[in-house]
Amino acid sequence: MPKYDSQYYTSYQRTRPNPFIMDRLTMLSQREQLMEDIDCIVTEYFAEYDVTHDEELVRILCDAVCRNFPAN
Repeated sequence: MPKYDSQYYTSYQRTRPNPFIMDRLTMLSQREQLMEDIDCIVTEYFAEYDVTHDEELVRILCDAVCRNFPAN
């Protein structure tokens, strides 16, 4: 069995990325991107038809995203 320098091995264990945390960060980043996309889509849709868009619609849609992809 190879010997490991405990100082470096322990340091590696502390600094290597945790797959669960990385998956969670990826999901949260994608959730944030989805909410930004919703805002852009709604804004562009209402602009295309020359109607003032309602921020309430964006809020309702983003709340639905948060309910389906909770942060905790």
